[in-house]
Amino acid sequence: MELNSFARIGKGVISKSIGLQKNYKEIVTQNADVLNEQKSLCESCPIHKLKEDLRLLGLTQEAEKIHEKCRECSSSVWEPSYTVHYVNEKNRYGYQPTLKANAIKLLLLYHFLQPDGNGFIKNVSIKALADKIGCTVATIHASNQVLAEYNYCYTCESGIFDHHINVYLPEYKNYHKTAAEGGRGYITMSSEMLLALLGIPSLNPLRLNLKGILTIDGTSAGKSGCTAEASYAHLRGFLPQYCKNNVIRKALQQDGSLLDSTFTERGVSLSIREEFSQKSMRSSMKKANEASLIDFVSNMNDVLEAADSAVTPSEREQSEQILAAIHIRKGSKYPLLTVRLEDYSDLAALSIQYNLSMVQSAIVRIYNHYIANNESVESFGALARTLIRNGYHSQIAC
Repeated sequence: MELNSFARIGKGVISKSIGLQKNYKEIVTQNADVLNEQKSLCESCPIHKLKEDLRLLGLTQEAEKIHEKCRECSSSVWEPSYTVHYVNEKNRYGYQPTLKANAIKLLLLYHFLQPDGNGFIKNVSIKALADKIGCTVATIHASNQVLAEYNYCYTCESGIFDHHINVYLPEYKNYHKTAAEGGRGYITMSSEMLLALLGIPSLNPLRLNLKGILTIDGTSAGKSGCTAEASYAHLRGFLPQYCKNNVIRKALQQDGSLLDSTFTERGVSLSIREEFSQKSMRSSMKKANEASLIDFVSNMNDVLEAADSAVTPSEREQSEQILAAIHIRKGSKYPLLTVRLEDYSDLAALSIQYNLSMVQSAIVRIYNHYIANNESVESFGALARTLIRNGYHSQIAC
């Protein structure tokens, strides 16, 4: 089974699978400026009296129209206003039942099996899943049933190969969205981190490692050397009641932990081990994705050149069939795609925020709509970002 070197996994998905925190987060929202009527000496103003009379009559809209004229008053004093409310993880992420260890591991593993931009994964061997996690095929079937029942992911028979399945991760397509667009953020995880998590034998250490990763990421994007403080009360918030301080210490000190932990009477200082740090991981991920993108464009150009220089109709048809498989439109001419080194760097950085398949799809669309029509592209990275942000990655054949 081939794994992606890196995968993005939604923070909400992980939080819900290990258990939502019984905590509250203070959210402060800045609202429109408000008129300080006392400092503005509004009581003696006839407009102020008119506004009050209209409000008493229930004519609120008319009063607000007049109120806007107060902004033109040289004596008016406007001050910022804020709304403070409290959000817990259930409000933030939505509730889904927690999962057992094998189901959590399986859900994490699916994210490394080349999901497309919409979260679909095709032709996954059930036996290979069982071997990777270290469980039986029956456990994989049972875990998939639980994941579907709790709406974490859905599976169906492949229809092509026996004992293979197709998988759908319903929240995957929203991972890259901003908070304003309804996104809840994601972490970038390496295959080395995944394998370490798959090797953790019991549920509570697995939960604590994942919670630690989320806590550190929220503190400073998981940078190398970054430390996050967590009280025992905080860590017990999503664990069973029997998990006292000594249970937490023992779980975090187990072999195979991704975290370095320093314990005090009140809590734990957590940091991600150097080999799993976000800084090292993002650098490696960018290099790997840049190499993959160079290979993708190089292979595409080989087929484009073969199609354009084909001597016989059968040779051209054979090359065009390959191009059609990656959604390159059929044309009378097939100019080559030239990408500068700095463009590859931009595209590789973009593939970390989204994923490699979405960037490759954007490159194909750029070729179809610009390069094939002899239109120049000033910045591949900027154009690819625009196409992905506008949702065109799901319409590459258009």
